[in-house]
Amino acid sequence: MAKFVCSIVFTVVAFCRHFNANNVDKRILMNDPDLFHSQIQAVQQELEKVNSHLTNTIAAQQAEIESLKQITNNRYANQGSTYTIWGKRNCPPKNGTDTVYKGIAGGGHYNRDGNGANTLCLPHNPDPAPSDFPTHFQNDDRASSSFIYGSEYQYTYRNVAVDDDVPCAVCDVAHVSSIIMIPAKMTCPSKWSIEYAGVLTAASQYSGLAIREYLCVDENAEYLMDGTRQNFDGRLFYPVQAACGALPCPPYKESQLIACVVCSK
Repeated sequence: MAKFVCSIVFTVVAFCRHFNANNVDKRILMNDPDLFHSQIQAVQQELEKVNSHLTNTIAAQQAEIESLKQITNNRYANQGSTYTIWGKRNCPPKNGTDTVYKGIAGGGHYNRDGNGANTLCLPHNPDPAPSDFPTHFQNDDRASSSFIYGSEYQYTYRNVAVDDDVPCAVCDVAHVSSIIMIPAKMTCPSKWSIEYAGVLTAASQYSGLAIREYLCVDENAEYLMDGTRQNFDGRLFYPVQAACGALPCPPYKESQLIACVVCSK
């Protein structure tokens, strides 16, 4: 816009200089119609040039604005990121956040070796594996196969209790390119937005139990479905506490429960 205004000012100043230079020491005699008419024509011609230049400049500026709009729209259209919210049946009701699917938190058994180390959000409507995939090993020897189990909370807090099953949901956030989980925080850094905050969880530290990843469970966690609680074990969610030593205390405290927050930008 500044370039556009400067261009107009430059054009008008140049026209005025040109007109004055051509009329130094000249007088328009009111009784000389030919001279008067020629001067009017000269002014009209100069104004037409100015008008043409302004029209072209405005058209060029409009084309540039439309190009920048298109670039911006394409950039936003190509952005977006996903994350899994643990302990909730649905994604947060935020503008620009959609639920891709709802599911069941699943993983390896808490006291059995093998299986996967990571935790998955299993959909409620599973599709069967390819029909021609071999299945004889499942009947002959369970040890030759891996298994995935449902999950249970191992703490009681607000809406959930020990042995409640853990739900999850996979969320798609438009207009963001990065999503991170920050342990030991309940707020996001400047210029980042909170998706959800909660409690950091992992497997228990009992000797011989399988290692599982650290996951952030929503502070207002829900149970999977209504019904009687049953202790099926499987993948277990324990709250995480701080252990002083290599972890400096302060700022941490011995046995401090570790919070967490999921942030997007």
